[in-house]
Amino acid sequence: KMVGPLVRRRLLAAASAVPTHRPLHTTAPASLAMKPGTPIPGLNFMKNKEAPVSLPRSEYPEWVSDLAKPMVTLAELRRMTWEDSTDRDKMRYLKLTRRIRIKGNNVEAGA
Repeated sequence: KMVGPLVRRRLLAAASAVPTHRPLHTTAPASLAMKPGTPIPGLNFMKNKEAPVSLPRSEYPEWVSDLAKPMVTLAELRRMTWEDSTDRDKMRYLKLTRRIRIKGNNVEAGA
């Protein structure tokens, strides 16, 4: 069923206004980091080898600490100006808006 561009824009706008109840990205706070020497669960899959253990925080590269930071939300991305956002922010914005568009198309196709 073909839908006109105005109706399509309204559907996409409505789809983007619907909040998702699933968090996009959840991480443990840095305060819940493992103590050095603690075996890391789920990584003891190799035969005849001990499970790897966590190291002191100073032994890891700096980017590992960035993994614990929550990702920027779509609402925050929409408030940013295109010039002030980083390439990573732009890619995340495009990814999230593309996801909304796909969901809107799926709703439209099912209706």
